[in-house]
Amino acid sequence: MGSTIVRHTISCRNGAAVCSALIASPALAGGFNLDHQNAAAMGAAFAGVQAEKSDSGYAAYNPAAIAGVKSAEISASVTGVLPAVTYSNADATLLGFAPVSGAASGEGVISNAVVPNISIAVPVAERLTLGLLANATFGFKTDYAPDSVVRYQAQESDLKVLEVTPMAAYEVSPSLRLGAGLRIQRMDLSLTSTIDAGGIAAASLIPGFLPGSSDLHAAFDVKDIAIGYVVGAQADLAPSVHAGFSYSSKVDHALDGDAQFDLASSPAAQILNGAAGLFSADRFASDFATPASAALGLRYEATDHLALLASARVMFWSSFDAVTLTFDDGATPAETLTQNWKDSLLLSAGAEMSISRETTLRAGFMFDESPVNGAFASPRIPDGDRYWLAAGLSRDLGEKLSIDVSAAYAFFSARPININGAAAEDLFRGALTTRVETEVFAASMRLRYKF
Repeated sequence: MGSTIVRHTISCRNGAAVCSALIASPALAGGFNLDHQNAAAMGAAFAGVQAEKSDSGYAAYNPAAIAGVKSAEISASVTGVLPAVTYSNADATLLGFAPVSGAASGEGVISNAVVPNISIAVPVAERLTLGLLANATFGFKTDYAPDSVVRYQAQESDLKVLEVTPMAAYEVSPSLRLGAGLRIQRMDLSLTSTIDAGGIAAASLIPGFLPGSSDLHAAFDVKDIAIGYVVGAQADLAPSVHAGFSYSSKVDHALDGDAQFDLASSPAAQILNGAAGLFSADRFASDFATPASAALGLRYEATDHLALLASARVMFWSSFDAVTLTFDDGATPAETLTQNWKDSLLLSAGAEMSISRETTLRAGFMFDESPVNGAFASPRIPDGDRYWLAAGLSRDLGEKLSIDVSAAYAFFSARPININGAAAEDLFRGALTTRVETEVFAASMRLRYKF
Protein backbone atom coordinates (compact mmCIF):
# COMPACT_ATOMS: atom_id res chain seq x y z
CA MET A 1 0.00 0.00 0.00
CA GLY A 2 3.02 2.29 -0.10
CA SER A 3 2.75 3.05 3.61
CA THR A 4 6.34 4.30 3.83
CA ILE A 5 5.67 6.97 1.22
CA VAL A 6 2.36 7.83 2.82
CA ARG A 7 3.75 8.23 6.33
CA HIS A 8 6.53 10.56 5.20
CA THR A 9 4.66 12.80 2.80
CA ILE A 10 1.61 13.61 4.89
CA SER A 11 3.84 15.08 7.59
CA CYS A 12 5.18 17.60 5.09
CA ARG A 13 1.72 18.65 4.03
CA ASN A 14 0.20 19.15 7.48
CA GLY A 15 3.31 20.66 9.03
CA ALA A 16 3.49 23.28 6.30
CA ALA A 17 -0.18 24.14 6.65
CA VAL A 18 -0.01 24.81 10.37
CA CYS A 19 3.35 26.58 10.34
CA SER A 20 2.34 28.84 7.47
CA ALA A 21 -0.76 29.93 9.32
CA LEU A 22 1.31 30.98 12.31
CA ILE A 23 3.20 33.53 10.25
CA ALA A 24 0.53 34.97 7.97
CA SER A 25 0.37 38.72 7.55
CA PRO A 26 -2.46 40.88 8.88
CA ALA A 27 -1.63 43.78 6.55
CA LEU A 28 -1.47 45.94 9.67
CA ALA A 29 2.26 46.12 10.31
CA GLY A 30 5.46 44.35 9.32
CA GLY A 31 5.08 40.60 9.76
CA PHE A 32 2.04 40.32 12.03
CA ASN A 33 2.85 43.02 14.59
CA LEU A 34 0.15 45.59 15.47
CA ASP A 35 1.32 49.19 15.88
CA HIS A 36 -2.14 50.75 16.06
CA GLN A 37 -2.34 51.39 19.79
CA ASN A 38 -3.16 55.11 20.01
CA ALA A 39 -5.09 57.47 17.73
CA ALA A 40 -2.79 60.39 18.54
CA ALA A 41 0.25 58.25 17.70
CA MET A 42 -1.24 57.13 14.40
CA GLY A 43 -1.96 60.73 13.42
CA ALA A 44 1.80 61.35 13.26
CA ALA A 45 2.49 57.93 11.65
CA PHE A 46 3.85 56.71 15.00
CA ALA A 47 6.77 59.13 14.82
CA GLY A 48 8.32 60.08 18.16
CA VAL A 49 6.02 57.84 20.21
CA GLN A 50 8.80 56.52 22.44
CA ALA A 51 9.58 60.07 23.59
CA GLU A 52 6.02 61.15 24.48
CA LYS A 53 5.85 61.63 28.24
CA SER A 54 3.26 61.78 31.01
CA ASP A 55 0.56 60.09 28.93
CA SER A 56 -0.73 56.58 29.70
CA GLY A 57 -1.86 56.18 26.08
CA TYR A 58 1.76 55.90 24.97
CA ALA A 59 2.58 53.07 27.40
CA ALA A 60 2.25 50.57 24.53
CA TYR A 61 5.34 52.15 22.96
CA ASN A 62 7.35 52.90 26.11
CA PRO A 63 6.47 52.05 29.73
CA ALA A 64 8.35 55.18 30.86
CA ALA A 65 5.55 57.25 29.28
CA ILE A 66 3.40 56.92 32.41
CA ALA A 67 6.00 58.61 34.60
CA GLY A 68 5.05 62.09 35.72
CA VAL A 69 1.28 61.90 35.27
CA LYS A 70 -0.25 64.42 37.67
CA SER A 71 -3.29 62.32 38.60
CA ALA A 72 -4.85 58.96 37.85
CA GLU A 73 -5.91 58.69 34.21
CA ILE A 74 -7.32 56.26 31.68
CA SER A 75 -6.77 56.17 27.94
CA ALA A 76 -8.99 54.08 25.63
CA SER A 77 -8.25 53.80 21.93
CA VAL A 78 -9.80 51.77 19.12
CA THR A 79 -8.57 51.48 15.54
CA GLY A 80 -10.48 50.07 12.60
CA VAL A 81 -8.36 48.66 9.79
CA LEU A 82 -9.88 48.14 6.33
CA PRO A 83 -7.56 46.28 3.96
CA ALA A 84 -8.15 45.70 0.25
CA VAL A 85 -6.19 42.61 -0.80
CA THR A 86 -6.39 40.87 -4.17
CA TYR A 87 -4.54 38.00 -5.77
CA SER A 88 -4.42 37.51 -9.54
CA ASN A 89 -3.21 35.19 -12.30
CA ALA A 90 -2.83 32.25 -9.94
CA ASP A 91 -1.50 29.09 -11.54
CA ALA A 92 -0.83 25.87 -9.63
CA THR A 93 0.06 22.24 -10.25
CA LEU A 94 0.13 19.16 -8.04
CA LEU A 95 2.94 16.58 -8.17
CA GLY A 96 4.50 18.57 -10.99
CA PHE A 97 1.91 17.74 -13.66
CA ALA A 98 -1.72 17.99 -12.49
CA PRO A 99 -3.20 21.47 -12.94
CA VAL A 100 -5.28 22.89 -10.08
CA SER A 101 -8.67 24.14 -11.22
CA GLY A 102 -10.56 26.98 -9.58
CA ALA A 103 -10.64 30.74 -9.20
CA ALA A 104 -7.37 32.26 -10.44
CA SER A 105 -8.17 35.66 -8.95
CA GLY A 106 -9.92 36.84 -5.81
CA GLU A 107 -10.28 39.60 -3.25
CA GLY A 108 -11.09 40.00 0.43
CA VAL A 109 -8.15 37.79 1.38
CA ILE A 110 -7.43 39.75 4.55
CA SER A 111 -10.36 40.64 6.76
CA ASN A 112 -11.18 43.93 8.44
CA ALA A 113 -9.80 44.24 11.95
CA VAL A 114 -10.37 46.19 15.15
CA VAL A 115 -7.37 46.92 17.40
CA PRO A 116 -8.26 47.91 21.01
CA ASN A 117 -6.10 49.51 23.69
CA ILE A 118 -6.85 50.47 27.29
CA SER A 119 -4.16 52.05 29.48
CA ILE A 120 -4.38 53.15 33.10
CA ALA A 121 -1.81 55.11 35.12
CA VAL A 122 -1.92 56.00 38.81
CA PRO A 123 0.76 58.03 40.65
CA VAL A 124 1.37 56.31 44.00
CA ALA A 125 4.31 58.34 45.30
CA GLU A 126 6.09 61.57 44.47
CA ARG A 127 8.13 59.98 41.67
CA LEU A 128 6.54 56.55 41.23
CA THR A 129 3.66 55.70 38.89
CA LEU A 130 1.98 52.32 38.43
CA GLY A 131 0.12 51.38 35.28
CA LEU A 132 -1.82 48.65 33.54
CA LEU A 133 -2.03 48.11 29.78
CA ALA A 134 -4.43 45.79 27.95
CA ASN A 135 -4.05 45.58 24.17
CA ALA A 136 -3.77 43.43 21.06
CA THR A 137 -0.12 43.21 20.02
CA PHE A 138 -0.06 40.69 17.17
CA GLY A 139 -2.77 39.31 14.91
CA PHE A 140 -4.11 38.49 11.48
CA LYS A 141 -7.05 36.94 9.71
CA THR A 142 -6.79 35.64 6.14
CA ASP A 143 -9.25 33.61 4.12
CA TYR A 144 -9.19 32.08 0.63
CA ALA A 145 -12.28 30.66 -1.02
CA PRO A 146 -12.62 26.85 -1.03
CA ASP A 147 -12.46 26.84 -4.84
CA SER A 148 -9.41 29.09 -5.10
CA VAL A 149 -6.41 27.90 -7.10
CA VAL A 150 -4.28 28.62 -4.00
CA ARG A 151 -6.35 26.33 -1.72
CA TYR A 152 -3.63 23.70 -1.25
CA GLN A 153 -1.22 26.41 -0.04
CA ALA A 154 -3.63 28.42 2.10
CA GLN A 155 -7.18 28.46 3.43
CA GLU A 156 -8.52 30.28 6.51
CA SER A 157 -6.16 31.50 9.26
CA ASP A 158 -6.97 33.50 12.38
CA LEU A 159 -4.41 34.59 14.99
CA LYS A 160 -5.11 36.82 17.99
CA VAL A 161 -2.49 37.82 20.55
CA LEU A 162 -3.79 39.78 23.53
CA GLU A 163 -1.60 41.17 26.30
CA VAL A 164 -2.01 42.50 29.81
CA THR A 165 1.02 44.42 31.05
CA PRO A 166 1.34 45.63 34.63
CA MET A 167 4.09 48.26 34.73
CA ALA A 168 5.85 50.84 36.84
CA ALA A 169 7.72 54.03 35.99
CA TYR A 170 10.02 56.17 38.10
CA GLU A 171 11.29 59.74 37.68
CA VAL A 172 14.96 59.47 38.49
CA SER A 173 15.32 63.22 37.94
CA PRO A 174 13.31 65.95 36.19
CA SER A 175 15.04 64.97 32.95
CA LEU A 176 15.22 61.16 33.25
CA ARG A 177 12.40 58.62 33.51
CA LEU A 178 12.60 54.82 33.59
CA GLY A 179 9.88 52.21 33.15
CA ALA A 180 9.39 48.44 33.02
CA GLY A 181 6.54 45.98 32.68
CA LEU A 182 5.66 42.30 32.60
CA ARG A 183 3.96 41.20 29.36
CA ILE A 184 1.37 38.46 29.97
CA GLN A 185 0.61 37.31 26.44
CA ARG A 186 -2.24 35.04 25.31
CA MET A 187 -2.08 33.51 21.83
CA ASP A 188 -5.21 32.11 20.15
CA LEU A 189 -4.78 30.46 16.73
CA SER A 190 -7.28 28.69 14.52
CA LEU A 191 -7.03 27.69 10.87
CA THR A 192 -8.36 25.37 8.23
CA SER A 193 -6.50 23.56 5.48
CA THR A 194 -7.18 21.58 2.30
CA ILE A 195 -5.03 18.47 1.96
CA ASP A 196 -4.48 16.67 -1.34
CA ALA A 197 -5.27 13.20 -0.03
CA GLY A 198 -5.92 12.03 -3.59
CA GLY A 199 -2.38 12.97 -4.58
CA ILE A 200 -0.93 11.22 -1.54
CA ALA A 201 -2.90 8.07 -2.40
CA ALA A 202 -1.74 8.20 -6.03
CA ALA A 203 1.90 8.62 -4.95
CA SER A 204 1.43 5.64 -2.63
CA LEU A 205 0.26 3.53 -5.62
CA ILE A 206 -3.30 3.21 -4.35
CA PRO A 207 -5.45 2.74 -7.48
CA GLY A 208 -8.41 4.94 -8.33
CA PHE A 209 -7.02 8.30 -7.21
CA LEU A 210 -5.34 11.25 -8.91
CA PRO A 211 -3.93 14.53 -7.52
CA GLY A 212 -6.80 16.82 -6.56
CA SER A 213 -9.40 14.05 -6.79
CA SER A 214 -10.12 13.54 -3.07
CA ASP A 215 -9.45 16.52 -0.85
CA LEU A 216 -9.33 16.24 2.93
CA HIS A 217 -10.43 19.17 5.07
CA ALA A 218 -8.62 19.79 8.35
CA ALA A 219 -8.88 22.29 11.21
CA PHE A 220 -6.34 23.26 13.87
CA ASP A 221 -6.90 25.23 17.08
CA VAL A 222 -4.51 26.18 19.85
CA LYS A 223 -4.33 28.56 22.81
CA ASP A 224 -1.35 29.43 24.99
CA ILE A 225 -0.23 31.94 27.63
CA ALA A 226 3.39 33.04 27.97
CA ILE A 227 5.28 35.86 29.66
CA GLY A 228 7.85 38.41 28.50
CA TYR A 229 8.96 41.86 29.56
CA VAL A 230 9.38 45.43 28.36
CA VAL A 231 11.74 48.18 29.56
CA GLY A 232 12.06 51.81 28.58
CA ALA A 233 13.69 55.14 29.29
CA GLN A 234 13.05 58.77 28.45
CA ALA A 235 15.52 61.64 28.68
CA ASP A 236 15.28 65.38 28.10
CA LEU A 237 18.49 66.03 26.18
CA ALA A 238 17.82 69.77 26.07
CA PRO A 239 14.85 71.99 26.91
CA SER A 240 13.49 71.43 23.42
CA VAL A 241 14.84 67.92 22.64
CA HIS A 242 13.31 64.77 24.16
CA ALA A 243 14.30 61.16 23.49
CA GLY A 244 12.86 57.78 24.36
CA PHE A 245 14.05 54.20 24.04
CA SER A 246 12.18 50.95 24.59
CA TYR A 247 12.94 47.25 24.34
CA SER A 248 10.39 44.45 24.30
CA SER A 249 11.55 40.88 24.77
CA LYS A 250 10.50 38.02 22.58
CA VAL A 251 7.80 35.82 24.10
CA ASP A 252 8.19 32.04 23.75
CA HIS A 253 5.00 30.01 23.35
CA ALA A 254 4.80 26.24 23.75
CA LEU A 255 1.78 25.41 21.59
CA ASP A 256 -0.30 22.31 22.30
CA GLY A 257 -3.58 22.26 20.42
CA ASP A 258 -6.36 20.32 18.74
CA ALA A 259 -6.12 18.77 15.27
CA GLN A 260 -9.25 17.63 13.45
CA PHE A 261 -9.30 15.74 10.14
CA ASP A 262 -12.65 15.38 8.37
CA LEU A 263 -12.13 11.80 7.13
CA ALA A 264 -15.74 11.58 5.98
CA SER A 265 -15.01 14.25 3.34
CA SER A 266 -12.32 12.20 1.58
CA PRO A 267 -12.42 8.53 0.48
CA ALA A 268 -8.67 8.66 -0.16
CA ALA A 269 -8.02 9.88 3.38
CA GLN A 270 -10.12 7.03 4.77
CA ILE A 271 -8.02 4.46 2.90
CA LEU A 272 -4.78 6.14 3.98
CA ASN A 273 -5.98 6.20 7.54
CA GLY A 274 -6.83 2.51 7.50
CA ALA A 275 -3.59 1.53 5.76
CA ALA A 276 -1.06 3.56 7.77
CA GLY A 277 -2.96 5.29 10.56
CA LEU A 278 -2.55 8.71 8.93
CA PHE A 279 -4.85 11.61 9.87
CA SER A 280 -5.41 10.00 13.27
CA ALA A 281 -3.75 12.81 15.24
CA ASP A 282 -6.03 14.82 17.47
CA ARG A 283 -3.24 16.93 19.03
CA PHE A 284 -0.21 18.79 17.72
CA ALA A 285 2.63 20.65 19.47
CA SER A 286 5.09 23.31 18.40
CA ASP A 287 7.33 26.06 19.77
CA PHE A 288 6.68 29.58 18.54
CA ALA A 289 7.87 33.02 19.62
CA THR A 290 6.67 36.55 18.99
CA PRO A 291 9.75 38.66 18.25
CA ALA A 292 11.73 41.10 20.33
CA SER A 293 11.98 44.74 19.28
CA ALA A 294 14.02 47.85 20.04
CA ALA A 295 12.86 51.39 19.26
CA LEU A 296 14.12 54.96 19.55
CA GLY A 297 11.98 58.10 19.35
CA LEU A 298 12.80 61.82 19.23
CA ARG A 299 10.71 64.93 19.78
CA TYR A 300 12.10 68.36 18.87
CA GLU A 301 10.04 71.38 19.88
CA ALA A 302 11.01 73.75 17.11
CA THR A 303 8.72 76.53 18.34
CA ASP A 304 6.07 77.00 21.00
CA HIS A 305 3.52 75.67 18.50
CA LEU A 306 5.46 73.20 16.30
CA ALA A 307 7.14 69.90 17.21
CA LEU A 308 9.06 67.65 14.83
CA LEU A 309 8.93 63.90 15.48
CA ALA A 310 10.94 60.85 14.39
CA SER A 311 11.21 57.16 15.27
CA ALA A 312 13.21 54.11 14.27
CA ARG A 313 12.51 50.53 15.29
CA VAL A 314 13.99 47.12 14.64
CA MET A 315 11.83 44.00 14.93
CA PHE A 316 14.04 40.96 15.45
CA TRP A 317 12.17 38.62 13.13
CA SER A 318 15.41 36.82 12.23
CA SER A 319 14.85 34.68 15.32
CA PHE A 320 11.96 33.19 13.35
CA ASP A 321 13.97 30.77 11.28
CA ALA A 322 11.95 27.56 11.38
CA VAL A 323 9.01 25.91 13.11
CA THR A 324 8.96 22.21 13.99
CA LEU A 325 5.66 20.40 14.48
CA THR A 326 5.09 17.10 16.24
CA PHE A 327 1.86 15.09 16.13
CA ASP A 328 0.49 12.65 18.69
CA ASP A 329 -0.67 9.83 16.40
CA GLY A 330 2.65 8.01 16.12
CA ALA A 331 2.24 7.78 12.34
CA THR A 332 3.17 11.33 11.41
CA PRO A 333 6.85 12.14 11.93
CA ALA A 334 7.99 15.57 13.13
CA GLU A 335 8.12 18.16 10.37
CA THR A 336 10.21 21.33 10.08
CA LEU A 337 9.25 24.31 7.93
CA THR A 338 11.95 26.90 7.21
CA GLN A 339 10.99 30.57 6.79
CA ASN A 340 14.30 32.37 7.30
CA TRP A 341 12.76 35.77 8.04
CA LYS A 342 14.97 38.83 8.39
CA ASP A 343 15.04 41.63 10.94
CA SER A 344 12.85 44.50 9.73
CA LEU A 345 13.25 48.25 10.04
CA LEU A 346 10.57 50.88 10.63
CA LEU A 347 11.29 54.57 10.03
CA SER A 348 8.79 57.36 10.60
CA ALA A 349 8.76 61.15 10.59
CA GLY A 350 6.00 63.53 11.55
CA ALA A 351 5.00 66.93 12.84
CA GLU A 352 2.63 68.25 15.48
CA MET A 353 1.20 71.77 15.44
CA SER A 354 -0.91 73.50 18.08
CA ILE A 355 -3.38 75.77 16.30
CA SER A 356 -5.10 76.83 19.51
CA ARG A 357 -4.96 76.09 23.21
CA GLU A 358 -7.45 73.24 22.76
CA THR A 359 -6.57 71.87 19.30
CA THR A 360 -3.50 70.12 17.88
CA LEU A 361 -2.95 68.85 14.33
CA ARG A 362 -0.60 66.04 13.33
CA ALA A 363 0.69 64.43 10.15
CA GLY A 364 3.39 61.91 9.30
CA PHE A 365 4.92 59.34 6.98
CA MET A 366 6.16 55.84 7.85
CA PHE A 367 8.15 53.18 6.01
CA ASP A 368 7.64 49.69 7.42
CA GLU A 369 9.86 46.97 6.00
CA SER A 370 8.48 43.46 5.56
CA PRO A 371 10.48 40.68 7.26
CA VAL A 372 9.34 38.03 4.76
CA ASN A 373 12.02 36.24 2.77
CA GLY A 374 10.79 36.37 -0.82
CA ALA A 375 12.19 32.91 -1.53
CA PHE A 376 9.73 31.45 1.00
CA ALA A 377 6.75 33.77 0.48
CA SER A 378 3.38 32.03 0.40
CA PRO A 379 -0.21 33.17 -0.09
CA ARG A 380 -0.65 32.86 3.66
CA ILE A 381 1.96 35.62 3.91
CA PRO A 382 0.93 38.28 1.34
CA ASP A 383 3.30 40.73 2.97
CA GLY A 384 5.36 43.49 1.37
CA ASP A 385 7.07 46.72 2.34
CA ARG A 386 4.46 49.26 3.26
CA TYR A 387 4.33 53.07 3.11
CA TRP A 388 1.98 54.94 5.45
CA LEU A 389 0.54 58.44 5.16
CA ALA A 390 -1.33 59.68 8.23
CA ALA A 391 -3.02 62.73 9.71
CA GLY A 392 -4.89 63.44 12.92
CA LEU A 393 -6.39 65.94 15.32
CA SER A 394 -6.53 66.26 19.10
CA ARG A 395 -9.05 68.34 21.00
CA ASP A 396 -9.38 69.16 24.69
CA LEU A 397 -13.02 68.85 25.71
CA GLY A 398 -12.39 70.27 29.17
CA GLU A 399 -9.80 70.11 31.91
CA LYS A 400 -10.20 66.34 32.33
CA LEU A 401 -11.30 64.93 28.97
CA SER A 402 -9.67 64.98 25.55
CA ILE A 403 -10.29 63.23 22.23
CA ASP A 404 -7.94 62.19 19.42
CA VAL A 405 -8.95 61.12 15.93
CA SER A 406 -6.75 60.07 13.03
CA ALA A 407 -6.76 58.39 9.64
CA ALA A 408 -4.06 56.66 7.64
CA TYR A 409 -3.58 55.12 4.22
CA ALA A 410 -0.95 52.54 3.33
CA PHE A 411 0.15 51.14 0.01
CA PHE A 412 2.24 47.98 -0.23
CA SER A 413 4.89 46.70 -2.56
CA ALA A 414 3.26 43.94 -4.61
CA ARG A 415 4.12 40.46 -3.36
CA PRO A 416 4.94 37.89 -6.07
CA ILE A 417 4.46 34.28 -4.98
CA ASN A 418 6.73 31.80 -6.75
CA ILE A 419 6.60 28.34 -5.20
CA ASN A 420 8.20 25.78 -7.52
CA GLY A 421 7.04 22.73 -5.55
CA ALA A 422 10.55 21.28 -5.31
CA ALA A 423 10.91 21.58 -1.54
CA ALA A 424 9.91 18.56 0.52
CA GLU A 425 7.20 20.47 2.37
CA ASP A 426 5.61 21.44 -0.96
CA LEU A 427 5.47 17.89 -2.31
CA PHE A 428 1.68 17.68 -1.97
CA ARG A 429 0.91 21.37 -1.72
CA GLY A 430 2.30 21.70 -5.22
CA ALA A 431 3.70 24.59 -7.22
CA LEU A 432 2.05 28.01 -7.29
CA THR A 433 2.59 31.37 -8.90
CA THR A 434 0.43 34.40 -8.21
CA ARG A 435 0.67 38.08 -7.36
CA VAL A 436 -0.82 39.72 -4.27
CA GLU A 437 -1.56 43.44 -4.09
CA THR A 438 -2.55 45.25 -0.90
CA GLU A 439 -3.67 48.66 0.28
CA VAL A 440 -5.05 49.60 3.68
CA PHE A 441 -7.15 52.38 5.19
CA ALA A 442 -7.23 52.83 8.96
CA ALA A 443 -9.20 55.15 11.26
CA SER A 444 -8.70 55.56 14.98
CA MET A 445 -10.21 57.37 17.96
CA ARG A 446 -9.00 57.81 21.54
CA LEU A 447 -10.54 59.21 24.69
CA ARG A 448 -8.29 60.25 27.58
CA TYR A 449 -9.72 61.07 30.99
CA LYS A 450 -7.79 62.49 33.92
CA PHE A 451 -9.41 61.90 37.32
